[in-house]
Amino acid sequence: MRCKDTSFGYLLVLSPGDELIRSLIAFARRHDIEGAMISGVGTVREIEIGTWSSQRNEHVRHTFTEELDVCTITGNLALLDGEPMPHIHAVFARSDCSTIGGHVFEAVCATSVEIAIQTTQAPLERTTGSERDLLVAHEEEA
Repeated sequence: MRCKDTSFGYLLVLSPGDELIRSLIAFARRHDIEGAMISGVGTVREIEIGTWSSQRNEHVRHTFTEELDVCTITGNLALLDGEPMPHIHAVFARSDCSTIGGHVFEAVCATSVEIAIQTTQAPLERTTGSERDLLVAHEEEA
């Protein structure tokens, strides 16, 4: 994993074998990031993704072990109980150009994954709600 400071935060480049979620947590700890918006592209070789099921009150997870093009990664990084917690969604393309996507639990880099990390001025926080973790918005008066 390599990083570069930018005018908006950081550019993070994952190397083959790096895992996206663990890398974001480690990076946030190392750089004391308490809030950020995340976007990215790249290639992965193994993912675990899911979609929320209100009926089951949990994510329905699926694992794919094939090389996939990352069409888009989007999400945020907030604090949950003082620890960094990435909330990431993505769309992935297969070799036939069909797509799959959802909430990312794990994504292992194949060739490279390039992540723009736009840091926020104020910390972002998550709280555990009755059903799910929720982002807490601390608003200021305009």
